[in-house]
Order: sequence, then structure tokens, then C-alpha cells
Amino acid sequence: MAIDLNLISIVAFYAVIFLYFYIKRKNIVRQMGVIFLYKTQKFTGIMRSIANISPKFWRWFGYASIPIGFAGMALIFGYLGFALWKILIAPATAPAISLVIPGVNFPFWYSIIALFTVITVHEGAHGIVSEAWKLKLQSAGVGMFAVLPLAFVEPPEEKLAKAKTRTQLGIFSAGVTANILFAMITVGLISGLAYAAPASDGVLITGVTSGFPSEQAGMKAGEIIVGTNGLPVKTISDFAAIMQKVKVGEIVTIKTNAGEHKVKTVSNPQDKSRAYLGVQFRPNMPVWEWHLLNLFNWIIQFNLGIGIINLLPLGPIDGGRMLSAVLRRFIGEKKALKIFGAVSMVSLFLLLANIVAPYIIKIFVG
Repeated sequence: MAIDLNLISIVAFYAVIFLYFYIKRKNIVRQMGVIFLYKTQKFTGIMRSIANISPKFWRWFGYASIPIGFAGMALIFGYLGFALWKILIAPATAPAISLVIPGVNFPFWYSIIALFTVITVHEGAHGIVSEAWKLKLQSAGVGMFAVLPLAFVEPPEEKLAKAKTRTQLGIFSAGVTANILFAMITVGLISGLAYAAPASDGVLITGVTSGFPSEQAGMKAGEIIVGTNGLPVKTISDFAAIMQKVKVGEIVTIKTNAGEHKVKTVSNPQDKSRAYLGVQFRPNMPVWEWHLLNLFNWIIQFNLGIGIINLLPLGPIDGGRMLSAVLRRFIGEKKALKIFGAVSMVSLFLLLANIVAPYIIKIFVG
């Protein structure tokens, strides 16, 4: 019986989390049954120290974040509306967004680490800018929302509500700006890594699907594809470009470092019009480099995606708090409450519809 190391590592991860929360149970606050928060002053001290290095810089960072926040708010609102329209007119369209469930719809370790960077950078920026304005954090900490890790900071809400509107907006928008900057830094790291340790020529076969042509032709994991149909293959792009021209039922000559394989293609299970070999592959590079590049890619996607989702003008999240602050400043409390409630309802509808509509349509349309 094969041992599922990935499952074992997932169980071990949550076992460690459970043990830690059990040890710290006196400091754990439970909310809504599935939210567990560990509050501490240790993190507030760290953020305060960073803010005190140059409070002026962090205040201007907050100011610079405001236009980015409102641009992101318009972007995510418009994007969700457009994505829902595409789903309705073309039911086969892939969902624009999805829930992040590590180990279920996302690779566990990549997504857990990427989520950790998102929440640390995001909440850290909120806390640092708040401290730069002398709005001392009441607490900060980490926690779990069911199986998802989270972090939080607690600014003094009464003082924050009395602060200038631009101060509030700077604090609310700092998180997503930090996420965007962190994603850009990670892009630079990927570029540097690719330059310092470029992939070797060829495409590495990581696995073959049982019962499909690649296995029947004798191809094995570990072989390196160096040519297809007489054309050289140096990168995945080379291999993909050649295979796009291959028709279903056509015999393809795959040259690897172990010899030549004659493979008769079949229909792709996901797209019957495309030829399929039943082979999994990746760039020909060391395993550590491949995993690092994958991790960096997930970090970029999560910091941009989750960060910008936080700018949706909805309820208590960053975008909602930004819109609420502006409305209260310019049209008064009563009118602001009505308009904000309407916008929040539309935002919630767009968010939920983009998640569930593809599945509902699939049930009725097939």
C-alpha cells in the first residue's frame, strides 16, 4: 500500500496547529464557532518598532496607497461584473474566482505558505501605518478560520473613527498596496532566479497516465524530451507549439534521452478536439528550483488576487471601510448608510454569483 506523504504532511500540519492552540488555549478567543484568534502584544511591538524607524515615510506610504486602493476597488467591482456576464452568455467559461481551500482546490504547501505571506504583509502594513499615526494597536495575532490561517491587527476603533478621513483611508488601503509591492518583489526574485539558474534544454517527464498512449509507447517518468516530430524541444513552449499542430489520431515521434517513441494520440479528456498523449511534464531543472519557482508563482497570484479582493466595496473589509469613510465624509451619516448598504449588497451578489453560478449553470445546462 502506497504511503500518501502529502496527506501525512497535511495531517501533521493541522496536528501541530491544534497542539499549539491547545497549549495557548487561555489566550485563544473563539468567534462564530469556527474562528479561533490568538491575541498577543508581541506582534504589536514589532510593528511599532518598524513604524518608529520613520513615521513620516509610513504616513506617506498610507497616502500613496489611497489612489491605489480606489483604483483597485473599481477594478475588482468591474471585473466581477464582467466575469459574471461572461459566465451567463458562455456557460463553459471557467469561474473567475474560487474559494481558497488548501489541499482541495489548491496545492497544500504552496497555498499555505502563500496565504501566510498574504496575511502577514497585509495586516502588517495596516498595523505599521496605524502606529505611524500614533493610533496604537490594541492587539494583534494569528488564528484560524476553520482550516484557513489568518492574521489580524486591532487598531483603536474609537480613535480611528475620529481621525481625519485621509488617515483612515491610508490605513485601510495600506494592506493591499503592500501585497502588490510584495508581489512585484517576488516577480523580481523569479527573474533573478531564472537568470542565475536557467533551465537546461529539454522537457522533463514527471509522470505518464496509466492506459494512455505515452505509457503504451513505453515512455517513463524521468526521461527528458529533446525533440518532437523531428523538431528540437528546448522549452515547454517549444513542445506546446508543436503539439498544438498535432491532430487526434496522429502518430507523433517523441525523442527523449532514452530513445525514440512512436505515440498515437487520442482525444484530450478535457477537450475532445485536442490531441492528447497522457504525459505530465515540467521544465528540465533541479527539483528545488522547480518548487521554488512554483511557490513564488503562487505567492504572486495570492498577493494580487486576495489583496485586490479585499478592496471590494463590501461590509467590513478594506474596500467597504474605504467607501464608508468617504461617503460619511461627503454626504453625511444617514445617506451614506443607505448608499453603502446598497453597494455592499451588489458587491456581495457579484462575489457569490461568480463562485456558485458556474456550478448552478452546469447542473441545468450540463
